[in-house]
Amino acid sequence: MPDQTEALTRLVQEHVGEGRDLTIRAFAQQAVDPETGTTVSKSTAGNLVTGHRIKITPEVLRAIAAGLGVPVADVQAAAMAQYVGVVVDDPFGVPPGDDDAVVRVAHSSRRQGEDMPTVRAFVERSHTSQ
Repeated sequence: MPDQTEALTRLVQEHVGEGRDLTIRAFAQQAVDPETGTTVSKSTAGNLVTGHRIKITPEVLRAIAAGLGVPVADVQAAAMAQYVGVVVDDPFGVPPGDDDAVVRVAHSSRRQGEDMPTVRAFVERSHTSQ
């Protein structure tokens, strides 16, 4: 399982910084929450790129998403992994099948599918009873 401790930092670094699509200044200018107008300052943008912790709010996460041009859900998942230690993924590798069902489980980033037999049984039972 990939290390999730720096998930938000890595997501920001993929888009912002030297040799990337966005400079820190450009990212900060674009990082505006479309719902509230909350912005990310240039110093906060710099802190994100260098991996320093920032105050996370729903408004800040939406602003980061707007600044990066990525879905809000991606930023929320990265922040949850980095700040809370919870990931949302398919720890069991369940194939979608004919109904295109997708399994997503919120769990500690230290746990893998084999560590959650009860959850796996529930998912399999739910998937086959549809």
